[in-house]
Amino acid sequence: MTGAARGIGAVTARALAGEGARVVLVARSAMELGGVADEIRSEGGDAVALAADLTGADWLSDLDGVAPEVDLLVNNAASFAPYGPLEEVSAEAMHAVLEVGVLGALRLTQHVMGGMKERGFGRIVSVGSVAATHGAGGQVAYATAKAALAGMTRTLAIEGGRNGVTANLLELGLVETERVESEIDPVIRERLVRNTAIGRAGTPEEVARVIAFLCSEESAYITGAVIPVSGGLGLGLYPEQLSEGGRPSS
Repeated sequence: MTGAARGIGAVTARALAGEGARVVLVARSAMELGGVADEIRSEGGDAVALAADLTGADWLSDLDGVAPEVDLLVNNAASFAPYGPLEEVSAEAMHAVLEVGVLGALRLTQHVMGGMKERGFGRIVSVGSVAATHGAGGQVAYATAKAALAGMTRTLAIEGGRNGVTANLLELGLVETERVESEIDPVIRERLVRNTAIGRAGTPEEVARVIAFLCSEESAYITGAVIPVSGGLGLGLYPEQLSEGGRPSS
C-alpha cells in the first residue's frame, strides 16, 4: 500500500488489515508510517512499515525482505505541483509528479506482477482522479499522471487476466483528507462540492471500502474498470449543480 502514512492510504490499510491481510505500509515518512502500523497492530492486525522514496527503485529489495510474495497492490501515492498554468510549471515539479504518480506505480507493479501471475492470483488497484477525465486547471501534471493510470490499468488487465490477476482504477472526486485540507484552496473545495451531485465531499472510509472489495476474491470478474468514486462530481449541464429547489444555484 503506497501513500499509506495518512488519509486514504492509512484508512485503506486499516480496512485491509481488518479483512485479514498482512499490510506493508509504504511512504516517505517513517514516523507517520510507524504510527499507522502501531494502530493496526493494536487492533489485532498485521502491519509492517517500510519508509521508501518511490522516485527510485532501490527500495524494492527492502520490500522483498519484508514481503517476498505480494498478492494485493494498492497504488495510492501521488504528488502535486504548485498550482499554475503549464507555462509556469517548472520542469522539476512536473518530473516529481510523474515520477511518483506514474513511474513509481509502474516500477512497483512490474516488480510484483510476475509473482502474482505465477501464483494465479493478484489484485492491483490504483487510485486516480476525475481530473484525468475532466481536466484540472492549474494542475496539468497531476491530471496527466492520473490519466496515464487508466492506460496502465487496462493493459495490466489484459496481461494478467488469464492468470487470475485483475487491475482496476478508481477515479476519485473531492475526498476529505489532510492533503486536500492543506493544499487545495477553500474556495476551490467549495466549488467542487457545489459541482458534486451528492452535495458533499467523500470520506477516506468510503474510498477504502471500494478498494477492499476490489482486493477481495468476490471481485474476480471485475478488471480493466475505471470506477468513479466521486459523488457525481462533474455531472450535469450547468457549471454548478442544481439547488434543492430544482433551479440552478447562484
